[in-house]
Amino acid sequence: MYLIYDELTDAEQRADEEGQYRGYSFWIDGVGTKWLTAPVQTAEGDYALEVSGYNLNEVEYDALHETITLAEPEVVDV
Repeated sequence: MYLIYDELTDAEQRADEEGQYRGYSFWIDGVGTKWLTAPVQTAEGDYALEVSGYNLNEVEYDALHETITLAEPEVVDV
């Protein structure tokens, strides 16, 4: 299950909230685990956050997406 965000910073903020809620070491000691999941860019240019297992509120629950299409990886010539 995914939440979709227009901006990467918004998706990261939601991941931050969950990490703090779970008491991950980054939020206590400044090192170690920060997020349960990290945002990924979708083919549509927005950002998806995989939230299975997250503590969701009613608004988030109503906004869930079951699937996403990931953005194509950028090819870099070397």
